[in-house]
Amino acid sequence: MAKSKTPTVVNRHIYTRASYLYQAADYLVKCQNQGSTISQDEPTKAAECQHESSVSDSAQLWRRASSNTARQMLAEMRSMTLKAQVRQSPDMKRTVCKYCDSKLVEGQTSRSYIENASKGGRKPWADVLVIECQICKNVKRFPVSALRQKRRHLRSSKAQPYTSVKPGKQDMPALPNEVTKPPAAD
Repeated sequence: MAKSKTPTVVNRHIYTRASYLYQAADYLVKCQNQGSTISQDEPTKAAECQHESSVSDSAQLWRRASSNTARQMLAEMRSMTLKAQVRQSPDMKRTVCKYCDSKLVEGQTSRSYIENASKGGRKPWADVLVIECQICKNVKRFPVSALRQKRRHLRSSKAQPYTSVKPGKQDMPALPNEVTKPPAAD
């Protein structure tokens, strides 16, 4: 008997590689942030001050290297998915700055707040979530609690088929102020 065909994911290897690069960059960012909190919480003594400075210099060097490696991984992931024309998940796209390719971690590499640009903030449907990258200072804006707009061809109440012929002047309705004339006989 022949094997039953199960649906497979097209370009599975690209999805797998993109997922691996994202997870590796996420791990490096988390390790970097844990290392910075540990070095800040340790008590310093006057006798160990010089030793601490050499340790903090090496820790700072390691943090910078891991940050650059994480950014390089995210840049490679983004370029690979763009080249292969594979869509990234929206959750993945929202956690990566598309200008500097850094991982956006709330409170450490990014800052978020709600903004309402309507007059006096009166329109609750105009709320926008703003995520600002602390590295490059660029912002991403996402609508909050707003329903997504339907696609253009689904928006109109009368779904008209596409016509390649443009309407002429005779096909257009007359305005109420205009006097209509019958077409001239040639």
